[in-house]
Amino acid sequence: MTIKSFFSNKYSFSVIILLSLIGLDILLHKGITRVIIPTGFTEARQPQHIPRCENELYSSNKDWVKAINNPQLISYLPKETPGIEMDVYFDMEKNVFYAYHDSSQMSGITLDSILKIKNDMLPNASVWLDYKNLDSVNSAPSLKYINQRRSNYNLNNKIIIESSNAKALQNFCDAGYFTSYYVPFHNPYKEEEKQTISFIDSVAGMVKSFPPSALSGYYFQYPLLKKFFPNYPLLIWADKSTLSAVGYLFKYQVNKDSAVRVFLTPAE
Repeated sequence: MTIKSFFSNKYSFSVIILLSLIGLDILLHKGITRVIIPTGFTEARQPQHIPRCENELYSSNKDWVKAINNPQLISYLPKETPGIEMDVYFDMEKNVFYAYHDSSQMSGITLDSILKIKNDMLPNASVWLDYKNLDSVNSAPSLKYINQRRSNYNLNNKIIIESSNAKALQNFCDAGYFTSYYVPFHNPYKEEEKQTISFIDSVAGMVKSFPPSALSGYYFQYPLLKKFFPNYPLLIWADKSTLSAVGYLFKYQVNKDSAVRVFLTPAE
């Protein structure tokens, strides 16, 4: 077959279009593509089996919904939604949790207002609380507050408490909550090996001192965390990749991987 006849053949032309679309998909989702086929990262550190906080978490599946910081958003979710994530700040003066993502855009929406609607519309869903301002001062009073909500809203074994403050999380672990250490930001595909080694050592040191139930981070941290902390469940998040073969393959991989306990994506 000559070059001219190849390009004039309708089947060949279809193959060219298909390959072009695949190439464009890979280019547009190169971050996910790298995660699907991960590197070895480093040989300077070995996988570590560090004891963890052995508390239970109920979830019918791992496809949870991210940033439900307004009770109105719950009405758009399917009734079979297994879990929702919220960004919360504890106000010690008022003894209440408020739901919003950025401290520069404070909101008057309370955790209670969301939990009330959740119990009516998503009674079986679990809850992930991304506790933004947890520290040694508010740990005890906020634990007391959440203990009351756990009872009032039938959330026993259905709450994740996540924070970048592993030490302050210990009160929640001791009280029976499934806790997650939000690991520092680090993209192993963009940093040098020495930065990756420093990241591994930092996470290892923290969880050895203050063991959580899980580790949480961005989707591109997932292969790294899985390799070096193999006994820790992982909670990860990513943007939705609609109409993407790469996105579909990544979601398929995540859903098949028992290391990933929760996979967060936006509601829309």
